[in-house]
Amino acid sequence: MADNETSINSSSRKYHIGNEQKEKKSFNYCSHFFVLVVFAVGLVGGICIGIYVYHDNKSDNSCLNQFSQGAGANTGGSITTSTQTKASSDGTTPSTAPITNIRQCPNRNPKDNTPYESSLFAPLTVKEMTDVSEILWREKFITTINHAPRSLDENFILYMYLFPPRKEDAIKYLYNNGSKPGRYAKVHIQRGAEHVPDIMEYKVGPLGHPEATVTQLTTPGEIHFNSRPYDGVEVKALDDLLHTDMKVLETIMRESFDNATFPKDLYIFYYNGPPGRTTEGRETRFVIGFPALEELDVINLLPLSGTVHNPGNNVSVWYSHSYYYLNQGPYRTAQDLVHAYENNTIRKVTLPAGYRNNLRRELFPERDTSLPPREYGDQPGARSYMPKGPRFSISGTKVKWMDWSFHISGGQLKGPAFFDIRFKDNRIAYELAVNDIALAYSMDASGQNGIIYMDATYGILGGVSSTKILPDVDCPSHAAVLNTSYWDSYSQKALDMDSICVFEADGQEVLWRHVSPNFAGGMRNRHLIVRVPVVVGNYDYIFEFQFYLDGKIYTMAKASGYIQASFWDEYNPHAGEDKTRDAFGYRVSEYQTGPIHDHMFGFKVDMDVIDSNNSFEVVHWKAGDILGALKTQSNITNVPPYFIYNQTRYVEYETIQKEAGFKLSYEQQKMFVMVNNNKKNKWGVKRGYLIAPLATGAQSLPDVHPAMKALSFTKYHVTATKRKEEEPYLSSIYDINRMDNPKGYLDLMLNNESIVNEDIVNWVTVGFLHVPCSEDIPMTARVESGFLLKPFNFFDKTATFDMPQYYEGQDGMNVEHEPAVDACVEPKTKY
Repeated sequence: MADNETSINSSSRKYHIGNEQKEKKSFNYCSHFFVLVVFAVGLVGGICIGIYVYHDNKSDNSCLNQFSQGAGANTGGSITTSTQTKASSDGTTPSTAPITNIRQCPNRNPKDNTPYESSLFAPLTVKEMTDVSEILWREKFITTINHAPRSLDENFILYMYLFPPRKEDAIKYLYNNGSKPGRYAKVHIQRGAEHVPDIMEYKVGPLGHPEATVTQLTTPGEIHFNSRPYDGVEVKALDDLLHTDMKVLETIMRESFDNATFPKDLYIFYYNGPPGRTTEGRETRFVIGFPALEELDVINLLPLSGTVHNPGNNVSVWYSHSYYYLNQGPYRTAQDLVHAYENNTIRKVTLPAGYRNNLRRELFPERDTSLPPREYGDQPGARSYMPKGPRFSISGTKVKWMDWSFHISGGQLKGPAFFDIRFKDNRIAYELAVNDIALAYSMDASGQNGIIYMDATYGILGGVSSTKILPDVDCPSHAAVLNTSYWDSYSQKALDMDSICVFEADGQEVLWRHVSPNFAGGMRNRHLIVRVPVVVGNYDYIFEFQFYLDGKIYTMAKASGYIQASFWDEYNPHAGEDKTRDAFGYRVSEYQTGPIHDHMFGFKVDMDVIDSNNSFEVVHWKAGDILGALKTQSNITNVPPYFIYNQTRYVEYETIQKEAGFKLSYEQQKMFVMVNNNKKNKWGVKRGYLIAPLATGAQSLPDVHPAMKALSFTKYHVTATKRKEEEPYLSSIYDINRMDNPKGYLDLMLNNESIVNEDIVNWVTVGFLHVPCSEDIPMTARVESGFLLKPFNFFDKTATFDMPQYYEGQDGMNVEHEPAVDACVEPKTKY
């Protein structure tokens, strides 16, 4: 049998060898032809690739992603090449990587063509503001239109923004087929032309209706003229008044400040608020400074200051007084200060020659080319993109994403806002809105000590400074951008700006996960972000609202920009021996100190847990003995034997009966929960939402401080009040300018009303303490605070299991992954 097998296999092998010799000749002819074809194709392809790369390197679209051969190509143009050669970072061995199916990601504009005006809550448009100004002009409410006011003796528009509909009317329209409320504008008019000047507020509308009317909201004289914010007209009048004094002080300025003269080399900074301690006596403190940054420069302020008494609109009775030089004074007039200076009865300072020439280079935020570059710093950083296009949509200003929906709103004074926030067809909140930003400064500097700002007075979303979105800095280039409008009081015109961006973010982190011997499961954290960068003078703020797949909302307030500095005086008699710091902060540069201050952000959070019939609970986190813990729930008298320690931690539940404000304390920790007593989850627990302030500072000024009534919202981290239409905000924009007679502060709302089963508003205040240091020069790197709104027994279980996730069982069955990604090039699109 073996011999037969050998014979058969041998003959068979001979047969195959014969065929191989025949096939080899044929293959040689074919291979030669194939090589020629490949060479020709390669030559032509190489030339094409060279042309493509040459032109591509000159274009903006220079990034080629590298994909595997099997990458899908659903839509979009494609570019097919064979290889890409690139020198390695150290310049030694080049690497070659295949590139196939390069295509742009499919894309669509998430915004439709619905006009903003059709939305119930959309910010006012430029056209609406212009129409309102024409109505007010026609009805003789204003004396100035379409041009800058020439004096304080005119009636002109200070501010204009959306007057939201009554909540009751909006809810009827949104949920119960009620009629649609009209759109109205709220307008602040500075009335300098009246016999008794004042500020008046009006409601104008319905907008777009031929019979729009003007309704008076305040009475004449109710808002004192001296309570007004600073504007360009007043600043020009102040400049004109001080021009003579600046000439008197020229010798001091030249000798002290590197041969500087006014107004060529110096400017006057007036915004050292508040303007006096009383309403009747408006007093404006000013400081001389270098305008080295070519904008509102509050870093390069100098030790020369004074005060202008400037109440009312009669400029002829204004006068300057209380001059200080290196904190020495007060001198009644500029001439008195010069007399003391020339008689050498005061200390002097002399900046080195050429000092001014270096200021811009030292403080302008541009890359320092004298420093060695970081390794790989010249290569693009990591990015995220949308492989199938946006997963959200925007109609007018209404946004939908992953079972979330809400309306974006806001106005120039108070900032961005959201209305009718829903998740999985449940109303979570009726209104979530920025209301104010408070800053209180402390420093040893004449003209600047005790500065207090309430930024809503100047305008958060357009006002003293407008804003713009920086693509690929504030938001990714593919974010959808919405614009808002604001009223410019100086030009008396409505201005438009790109101010809000919306995009889905890849957190590149876990939302939930677990790995065990039996399975591995998890979900990647992707969330929708609405981001609003704003500029208020020297500070840039970024408000960010993050909507999560499990029903959470993170609200963040972030700060950057320039600090407001004060002059560093080496021989300050109050500073002591340590010349690097004093009681109010650190020296941060050659002639500047960084004064300590805080940033406190106030928000209106009108939670509606399912509906408006809610209660406010505090869950106290405590520690104590076992019997004390158990007695919070029952009348037990003996400790059960199974407890191994006599001390434990426990929670105690409290339903707050009356309006109240609460402060966070590490020693007495607590959680704040809005609940609906009439709506229960599957387990019989009241459905609710947790309000959790994140890392935050606290107000340390005592209640006796003159500004604390106006700043009363900063005293509490969470305040619960009964909702009222006549209490729309947590502060008044005028109160910091009328500290002796404030009328719109949060403490006034705490009048002991019941908040059980009521429509409740939570006023949430978070922030941070800022002790400027050298790393804040020239630019403060981002610092932040915020709060979390989180489902708290609102659902029966984690609210993400209707989404694809990662899951792999031990046996390899029941495998699930997120939808597959067809690799593509990120589209460079601005919607």
